[in-house]
Amino acid sequence: MRLNPRRTPLALAVQRPTLHRSLFTSVLLTATLLGSNMANAAPVKVNIASQPLASALTELGMQTNLQILYSPDQVAGIKGRAVSGSLEPSDALKALLLGTGISFQINGNSVTLVSGGSSSLQLGATTISGQALGLKTEDTGSYTTGATTTATKLPLTLRETPQSVTVMTRQQMDDLGAKNIGDVLRNTPGVSVQQYDSDRTEYSARGFAITNYQYDGVNSIYDGVYDEGATHIDMATYDRVEVIKGATGLMTGNGDPSATVNLVRKKPTKDFKASISATAGSWDNYRTEGDISGSLNDSGSVRGRFVGAYQDKNSYIDNYTQKKDVYYGILEADLTDDTLLTFGIDKQSTTPRGSSWTGNPVYFSDGSRTDFPRSFNPGADWSRRDFDSTTYFASLEQALANDWKLKVSLNEKVSDHDTRLASASGGNPDPVTGEGMFLYWGRWEGHRVQDTADVNISGPFSLGGREHELVAGVMTSHSRQTGATYNTSASSLVPGSIFDWNGELPKPDFPKNGKYERTQSQNGVYLATRFRPTDDLSLILGSRLSTFKYNEDYNYNDGTADTHASYKEHGVVTPYAGVVYDLDDTYSLYTSYTKIYQPQIYKDTSGATLEPVEGDAYEAGLKAAYFDGRLNASLAYFQIEQDNVAQYLTTDTTTGQDVYEAISGATTKGIELELAGELAEGWNISAGYTYARTRDKDSQRIFGFPLSTSKPEHVVRTFTTYRLPGVLDKVTVGGGVSWQSAFYGNIYNGSIGDYNLIKQGGYTLVDLMTRYQVDEHLSLTVNANNVFDKKYLTGLGNFDTTFYGEPRNLQLTAKYEF
Repeated sequence: MRLNPRRTPLALAVQRPTLHRSLFTSVLLTATLLGSNMANAAPVKVNIASQPLASALTELGMQTNLQILYSPDQVAGIKGRAVSGSLEPSDALKALLLGTGISFQINGNSVTLVSGGSSSLQLGATTISGQALGLKTEDTGSYTTGATTTATKLPLTLRETPQSVTVMTRQQMDDLGAKNIGDVLRNTPGVSVQQYDSDRTEYSARGFAITNYQYDGVNSIYDGVYDEGATHIDMATYDRVEVIKGATGLMTGNGDPSATVNLVRKKPTKDFKASISATAGSWDNYRTEGDISGSLNDSGSVRGRFVGAYQDKNSYIDNYTQKKDVYYGILEADLTDDTLLTFGIDKQSTTPRGSSWTGNPVYFSDGSRTDFPRSFNPGADWSRRDFDSTTYFASLEQALANDWKLKVSLNEKVSDHDTRLASASGGNPDPVTGEGMFLYWGRWEGHRVQDTADVNISGPFSLGGREHELVAGVMTSHSRQTGATYNTSASSLVPGSIFDWNGELPKPDFPKNGKYERTQSQNGVYLATRFRPTDDLSLILGSRLSTFKYNEDYNYNDGTADTHASYKEHGVVTPYAGVVYDLDDTYSLYTSYTKIYQPQIYKDTSGATLEPVEGDAYEAGLKAAYFDGRLNASLAYFQIEQDNVAQYLTTDTTTGQDVYEAISGATTKGIELELAGELAEGWNISAGYTYARTRDKDSQRIFGFPLSTSKPEHVVRTFTTYRLPGVLDKVTVGGGVSWQSAFYGNIYNGSIGDYNLIKQGGYTLVDLMTRYQVDEHLSLTVNANNVFDKKYLTGLGNFDTTFYGEPRNLQLTAKYEF
């Protein structure tokens, strides 16, 4: 054990070898509990980072005044969970020991750790209900979490974080039957969904597309319209998804004002656990999934986990199929009591067939509206977007003196895509003959290697007689993508009538005509600190210094003009400030501010690259944590002000390049309300309402690209489950309602030679679920989505086409846990 200079002489005495060899070593962490039984002690504020259990127990004792008795052998090689919040001492210890196989007994004013238990409280006839939460959500059964680090890398509870935060926990993902990131985000409060075509989807928050995606807090590069995997992420390997609303430039560099999505991977467990599941759904959707975890040696100092999934499905869209393979392996090793090494590999392959490129035409040649069935697929039967990615990740966490910690994270993602498309989506067909359509088609490929490193140090420090927290770090990322270009000038008319289209089309030969190379780099140094001038007031101050570089070259050998695009931005400063004031043990007021800065490569009518998007983001609100943080609520007001926002104008017929204009004075104002967690025993809920109105300086709507649409201004997402009481306690029932208001698209109407504004009205979707727990091992879950079979457009404006949302569908999952 590391000595702590703040320990009493008795605590130091237990380090002597004779006592170290005793069955139980009395480790007096601080003063004896103040004359009261621990089971009835009042809640205290606890904030403990994930670290070796021995040092975590030391820190817990100091914060809760517990006397804990244990043998050093009991805790050797075990890592304690992160715990934070206002908790009773017994609940805090219970949360710290969760998953370690160690339980505890209370004897008067002392606590004795007992090996071989389930980390549950042992009090004889006395029971303390509820479970304190940490960072991990797996096996908690909760719809909320005890802490998050995405916003500032400081381990803060949702109430302590001065921004809106939504956490989609493992339990909620299982209840929803969520198999991919799309299933998660379309059920996330504040997030709206619009679809490009069969394989590409855009997720938005606060009126703007989400472009910041992280894995275990490490940034990745988002491909936007090309979407090389970001919206196909399989959820089998993740513990939770944290969505931080608003700009997060302090940690991400790019000051995207919408949100940051952080996907947190599952971690190995010391105790053995395993599960296997099988899913069958509408349109021949079949999936199997396996997960096994546990210690790899007797002491538990080396732990491993493997997850695998395979899915083979058809679709409500004719001739569309998709296969997916997922493999995930992770190892954790306690090199010492203070050093944790993690290494893992995450591999995913997606192979669709019948992929469409955009959707269905909106107008006939006479200007009247088309009405294709939801099942219509303009894609050729061989059309595809094959994608394969392998991520190697490693981290080293080192506990330092005085409760400081060093963490080094390294990621390398290698991805390949092979895209060959033909989609009968172009033009305006004759309303009688169905003739006059042309194909959007072509071939693209690419090989990309993306390397990212993040090194940070964090811990407490004393100033003015009070303890505060600080994190400082450096991040660097570099991506290089290369590939061939292909000639697509061959005839692309749709043969015959679009009404007879069935996807059968000879596969053309797309000859190579050049190559391209795209490199992108970002480096940043960041610093954030949380000052605690009083028990009720927290000030979070931070800043980031960033450098951005981008270079893109297309070189052709068939006479086509070469193209080049690049930008360099040095010394970009992104400040961050947040204030949280605790009104009492339940409610807090907060406010935050950060800068927005995002380089872009779009070009205007003169061919010049648009200046970076710059602006400011403000947020203020009220947060509440009920039942020791098991139920969290928030009310937020936000305002986003931006200049140089790119809006699509046209495509230059000479160069084939898209042309944009910079919108100044783009302002978004809105509010968010959210409730997540446990309303009562067995009753979980996630509910949210968001209003976000975006206009330019002339109060006009701003349309994106390639979806030439606005975003819905009102979004409601709700989902709840309830485990029935008494003799029916094996049954869980639940459901959700999603509603969003209208959104609009600019669609070109060839009959008048101009654009029309068309509208998708507001719509409501209803989902239902039920689970039957057959026994302690086997469960059966049924999910019914869009139960009233609402017909609606989820894509509007991509190359002047529309795309229908998914009809009613069912899914049955059988899961066996060992």
